[in-house]
Amino acid sequence: MGDSIAYGLHLDGLEGKLQEKLGGRSQISFDGARSLTTPGNQVKKTAFESVDADKNLIAAAKVVVIILGMNQLEKSFVDSQAELMKKLKTIAPDARYFWVDIGATIATQAADWSWRNKVIYDNAKVLGYQVISRYKAIFGECADPLNIKPGQLFPDWESEPGYNGTGNVHGYYPELSKAIVDAVTNAPKPPPMVCPVPASTYQVSASTYVLGDSISYGLYKDRLSIKLQNKLGGPSKISYDGGRSITTPGSQIKKTALESVEIDKAYIAAANIIVVILGTNQMEESFAKSQVELMNALMAIAPKAKYYWVDIGATIAPMATGWSARNKIIYDNAQTLGYTVISRYKAIFGPDADPLNITPGLNFPGWMTEPGFGGPGNIHGMYAELTKVIVDTLSVPNQANPPK
Repeated sequence: MGDSIAYGLHLDGLEGKLQEKLGGRSQISFDGARSLTTPGNQVKKTAFESVDADKNLIAAAKVVVIILGMNQLEKSFVDSQAELMKKLKTIAPDARYFWVDIGATIATQAADWSWRNKVIYDNAKVLGYQVISRYKAIFGECADPLNIKPGQLFPDWESEPGYNGTGNVHGYYPELSKAIVDAVTNAPKPPPMVCPVPASTYQVSASTYVLGDSISYGLYKDRLSIKLQNKLGGPSKISYDGGRSITTPGSQIKKTALESVEIDKAYIAAANIIVVILGTNQMEESFAKSQVELMNALMAIAPKAKYYWVDIGATIAPMATGWSARNKIIYDNAQTLGYTVISRYKAIFGPDADPLNITPGLNFPGWMTEPGFGGPGNIHGMYAELTKVIVDTLSVPNQANPPK
């Protein structure tokens, strides 16, 4: 059961190959662009709906292979994955289960796919399946599916158009077909390869999680996650929702910051670095108390992570005094709550600017007043400057004794 990759395997004749090797009936349920919870564009069924439609076949199956996760449409991939496995095992408790990891490399999505692969591998034992690696089927046994290289082309292939970034999604079906057949038939494995250790692995990699509002959306568009992955070596995820506060949902995913922490719990638990960009939308009853609540929620999940909070850099005249007061809270609470402050205000106006005394209505350098906010000044923009400060600030230490 899968998405467009399963359709490619159907075209490659995987059903016939499995029937030849295993002797029983084989069927592929595919729906291009579908996720676990969202229908695709062919049979127009979600994964859960396909389970219901194929219930009798699944009940008789001895082997179940899942190829899902590439289309990032689930509210929570972690929860949906657990729900799907529970549903399948209720129908076919004695079947052997396999989950194929994500092998796609589109630059703008590689970091999130790396995180999803980590979920797939981490949950294998818990949910009771074996992982078959499409990423290694394409790039070789030494490739690391937890660190997909953004934009890397499949060997001898050109970049695939239509995905707003370099890299590939579809193809290399014969190689994946072989990996699946070998896995489900318990084919003898070749001796393990001794993989070379690239120089970049002498540095400890770091996974980052950014939690914010519309400013985070601007950083997402500025490709902050790709830049962090390139520098720190680990996956990076940005959770954004325009107009939200710590306690009030925004206009995109319609989740408060506290709700996003719960949704992204598995990713946060694996993060080494967490960056918070909240406070511009003044909707908390008490910003100070909400800030404490959010930090407690984050630290309960990731107590060993390094934390950063970005100050408020907006200048709309009627709101500037309130933002200055909030910046004072952000700076005053840094040591108590255990985070380091990164200054958006200084990134915009220079190192001598005072974020505790925002100049009301002062336009960003070279910018005009932003309409729709009831006064002169700006909120959005100058993302490249903030991206640079964040990337320059975040770092991971070198290993004490790198391998020789």
